[in-house]
Amino acid sequence: MTKKSNVIMFTCMIGMAGVLGACSKSGTEVHTSPSGDNTTPVEISIMSDFYSPEPPNDQDPIRQEIEKKTNTKLNITWVSPNNYGDKTNVTLASGDLPELMLIREPFQPQIRKMADQGAFWDLTPYLKDYKNFSAFPAESWTNTSINGKNYGIPFARPLFGTEGMPILRKDWLDQLGLQPPKNLDEMYAVMKAFTENDPDGNGKKDTIGLTATVATNNMGSLSWVENVLNGSYGKWKEKEGQLMDTTFEKGTRDALLWLTKAYKEGLLASDFPTLKNSQVRESMTTNKAGIFTDAIKPTWLLTGQMRSANPKADLLALSYLEGPYGKFAPKGSGAFGFWVIPKSVKEDKLKKILAFMDYGASLEGSVMANYGFKGEHYNEQDGMYLFTEKAKEYTGVIFPIFQSLDKYAFAYQTGIPADFLKRNMSIIDELAKVAIGDRTVGLTSETYNKVGLDYDKRTQDLKVKVIFGREPIEAWDAYTAGLKADAQYQKISNEFNDDYKKRQTK
Repeated sequence: MTKKSNVIMFTCMIGMAGVLGACSKSGTEVHTSPSGDNTTPVEISIMSDFYSPEPPNDQDPIRQEIEKKTNTKLNITWVSPNNYGDKTNVTLASGDLPELMLIREPFQPQIRKMADQGAFWDLTPYLKDYKNFSAFPAESWTNTSINGKNYGIPFARPLFGTEGMPILRKDWLDQLGLQPPKNLDEMYAVMKAFTENDPDGNGKKDTIGLTATVATNNMGSLSWVENVLNGSYGKWKEKEGQLMDTTFEKGTRDALLWLTKAYKEGLLASDFPTLKNSQVRESMTTNKAGIFTDAIKPTWLLTGQMRSANPKADLLALSYLEGPYGKFAPKGSGAFGFWVIPKSVKEDKLKKILAFMDYGASLEGSVMANYGFKGEHYNEQDGMYLFTEKAKEYTGVIFPIFQSLDKYAFAYQTGIPADFLKRNMSIIDELAKVAIGDRTVGLTSETYNKVGLDYDKRTQDLKVKVIFGREPIEAWDAYTAGLKADAQYQKISNEFNDDYKKRQTK
């Protein structure tokens, strides 16, 4: 296997029990025409985004084979992700919807309103008839449901490795004789060593321990500090069946103190509030910083870039960090939006569209859409898929209507060596044992929709001021005391909890 090989490990849907019937024949069943008439292809109009430099080719042989397998004729409108939100809003407002439409933000008010008004099919009663996509992880369905109903097929994503955990220069750890940190004390010691002990060996003190980005309304890629100390993923934590705002938790205050100390001692990039993700990545690949936060996928992308100049370069994602509540790692939502079918589509056509998507959730359909033809675009070796030179003609997902169903999809990257891939997979296995998901995905609060962002921005602004030393920690205490006495802010909590209770009973 050469370094140019694209190595992909594909499993029989570990962690999605039953979705492919242990890769049995049921995994490739297709019944595009429930009536039994398969002579005339089913025409389906689709709107989707794409993440390749150019939109997928309508005449691509893999797409044509998928159309043949599903007895369909697809009319796909491809939209750049840069414009997809605007295009979605315009299309929804027009009322002239495609028969299958990708919605990246299922919980925006417009989608909720349209669902309540019956604009989309409620797919809940039909799921039992489509064994492949109905067996997506429970989180994929729960985290795209509206009022306990499934108005769309999840755009499924792996649960593990998709969310950000600290990623470290392992070659720097090795250079300094350090082990990967297991808790925040050890993390702090590594940050200090990366800043002060010349980890790149150039004889200069020109490195920094931690770099990061933050948003105007949240802590961005520094959120893991709060998450570890609160034992929760995101702004809300469940306690005895109630959602608790972590703004008021001791762990959030302790995270501010931890980051304030790191900033004061020069272990945290001083310009983190203004940095972009591309700048953070560049600081890693140019030996300026030793730790950043990202999904596991780019570990090889960036390592590969560095190894042309430094063969020992190595980025290692942590599988967890331990805090007061035990080991923490984040779990993804299991979806990146969902596919809706407008109620204007007749029921017999609805079933044919569902059958088409069910094929995409089969082993055969998913592998073909993501990896191409065996023997032409990939070969199997030692349980892995090795891309051929011909596969390089594809600069993105081959047929992005169908997602990769591999638990380890975020472990690989183009050109990844087998040993690096296997290590990434083992990291995913470890974090899967302890990962915590965001309890509030899909919940709504009318008050938050109106004023919540303003509160979030004020909160984030104060956090940065405390970290910079421009405000004392006592200012944080006074601020949170004010929020506790703010009836409008407390109304947000009550509304989220009401919605949470409704979801628990459905």
